[in-house]
Amino acid sequence: MGRMTQIELGRAVGLSPNAAGARMARLIDKRVITGFGARIDHNALGLPIEATIDVWIDDMRSQELFRGFVLADDRCIECFHLTGRLDFRLRVRVASSEDLNELLDDLRDLAGVRQTDSRLVLEHIPTA
Repeated sequence: MGRMTQIELGRAVGLSPNAAGARMARLIDKRVITGFGARIDHNALGLPIEATIDVWIDDMRSQELFRGFVLADDRCIECFHLTGRLDFRLRVRVASSEDLNELLDDLRDLAGVRQTDSRLVLEHIPTA
């Protein structure tokens, strides 16, 4: 919807273009809508392999080192800090299995990273 015109948006939700635009502006002002995004074709970028990596960290200081690594590494496309037995789950994109193995080595070399567990993503099933 980020690239829809007010006319298209109004038709989609049953409002006039002006009413749809005003409602959108209010939602942005109230920070209900915080941004618009693009869908990326990672295959076209040469990054066909997606994986998730569960990460267990020893202590809070090590968590900060881990966070810095994730923020600086372009292979990491999403990171979740979780409750439960594991500490973090990464979503990563790489060009090859060799690249994935290198990323796993880089993670294991970080101080305080106790364990990793990785899984390849076979398919995305759209939910919305």
